[in-house]
Amino acid sequence: MLADNIVFLKKNYPTLYEALKNDEDKIKKSSIVLEDTKNNYKTLKMTKGDKTLYLHSKYDPIREAESIIDKLEEREEIDTNSHVIFYGLGLGYHIDAFVRRFPDTTFSLYEPSEEVFEIFLNYKKLKDLPIKKMIAVQCEVNTEAMDDFFNTVLINTDKKTIIMDLPIYQNAFEEQYTQFSNRFMEAIKSKRSLLNTNYSFQNRWILNSVNNFDKVLNTPNILMQDKNNFKNKTAILVSAGPSLDYEIENLHTIKEKGLAYIFSVGSAINTLLYNDILPDAMCTYDPKEENRTVFKKVNEMKINTIPMLFGSSVGYEVLKDYTGPQYHMITSQDTVSNYFLKEKDGKEIDKVNDAPSIAVVTLELLSKLEFSTIILVGQNLAYKDEKNYAKGIDYHQNDIEEIKEQKIKDVLGNEILTSVSFNDMRKQMEFYIKSLNISVINTTVGGAQIEGAKFIPMDNVINDILQHKIVQGDEFKSLMQSDLYDKEYLQSKINLLDDEFTDYVGLLSKIKQHILKVRELLDISNTKQAGIMYERLDSYIVKLEANDFFNVIAMPMNRVQYEILSNDVQRIKREKNELKRLKRLIKHIKPVFDLLYIDNNNNLNQNIMKVLSNNINNFVETK
Repeated sequence: MLADNIVFLKKNYPTLYEALKNDEDKIKKSSIVLEDTKNNYKTLKMTKGDKTLYLHSKYDPIREAESIIDKLEEREEIDTNSHVIFYGLGLGYHIDAFVRRFPDTTFSLYEPSEEVFEIFLNYKKLKDLPIKKMIAVQCEVNTEAMDDFFNTVLINTDKKTIIMDLPIYQNAFEEQYTQFSNRFMEAIKSKRSLLNTNYSFQNRWILNSVNNFDKVLNTPNILMQDKNNFKNKTAILVSAGPSLDYEIENLHTIKEKGLAYIFSVGSAINTLLYNDILPDAMCTYDPKEENRTVFKKVNEMKINTIPMLFGSSVGYEVLKDYTGPQYHMITSQDTVSNYFLKEKDGKEIDKVNDAPSIAVVTLELLSKLEFSTIILVGQNLAYKDEKNYAKGIDYHQNDIEEIKEQKIKDVLGNEILTSVSFNDMRKQMEFYIKSLNISVINTTVGGAQIEGAKFIPMDNVINDILQHKIVQGDEFKSLMQSDLYDKEYLQSKINLLDDEFTDYVGLLSKIKQHILKVRELLDISNTKQAGIMYERLDSYIVKLEANDFFNVIAMPMNRVQYEILSNDVQRIKREKNELKRLKRLIKHIKPVFDLLYIDNNNNLNQNIMKVLSNNINNFVETK
């Protein structure tokens, strides 16, 4: 590896450098070699089975590279709003041809072969490329490399992304190329899905957290209670998939004999009630107002004995409607509770992470409650018999409206149809099973295959595993509300936030004035004064970003827009023409701060502070 490349990788991609260094012995045994071409350039020759393949032309790799970029131009419109991923580097002839033709277009480099990448680094200096336009460099050194690459690219650019593969790679590295293409499409869909989720819920997460704070202060934290009630025991996690219908009799048996704790998640409560089964607890965290519909039947039947385990950012209407026992868990999206709460002994508050489904959230909860075995029921994560819900759930259309875009394996290895959202849930559940290191059994007949959760039919589970009564019936009643949260800390934080809110309002006003001044100066092309005024504006924004009210309330309610703005600003700052740079900065900054002004001017922020102050003062004053 060239010395310049060692320095570059150590500084910018240390993990990649270490991985390459650790694989030196494997790379040295490569069957890929440099060879001279007819016109005295170099090409790469590789052996694949009984075939010999050349990654570049044996005759004129320069002319071939120009031809590759010509064809790219024919099929794609390349400009400064494009981002090009080079899949396959070879010796970089096509990359050189591209950057000569499109010097202002950003790009990223991905090489599936460590052997080729090592030769590339021995042959070409990365710093000779336009580094400021290069977003990411990656080689497939391990199974995580591909996802890390996609995350880096998608976080750092929102431009139209084009994959430019070195043509021979589709043959030379066929399996890896197919996987890369498929995973890239999945990454794009997941990013869009996450963006849509964040955009849809950003206001509700905060408003729910504020409105639920009184409940949080006055109900037991399920994660801070004595866990001996559940330690080393078995939990049944019941979801609302169509396969739940097959397990009703088995669940009756488990409930009647007390063989395991039944936790209902989301809409599954309605199927259980439809079949006269009361779970030991029902779990909810969905922030939407529509979530109250899930528990409409519970409230109509005047059921008030089932413990409701709720995420602190759940739709606040759900908690108002239900009169039974409630236990909270702090969610990662709840910036309010995370700001105000501290245990009396100073320990950090344990919380659960936000996830695509309540089943995944509950899986983490059950792990934290120290259950030794978790049994999945109705966790289809795919379509079965043209249905996506079990019986007894009358507020959902039980037909497939969502486009069935993917085929995956079911628990028996057969192909089944699933959706992007179901598949995201499956991957998230697999991630948690692996990271939490818990024993999970999947009993979902016809459900998706979930890595880490062995499929065992429920009949076998009852006969071989659930052999003794473990549920006494008073486990949740013994988890009483106790004075765990530090009241002095709470009081000091609301006092601080009140001061921070005053500062926030003042900073917003100054930022608005400076945005207007910069725009006026730019309209008359007074670049020098506009630059000076923008520096002052930037200093106020820096102060705003250090403000507690901004970080706890205002920014989370506009998190998508602000995250996009932050990424845009980083890219715009690369613009060398100061007038253009300032105009673009103001163009992107103004709409986002307009949103913050609206929240402040319509008294939303003031009302939030009033609710929080009242709840905290009432709690602090109680003995």
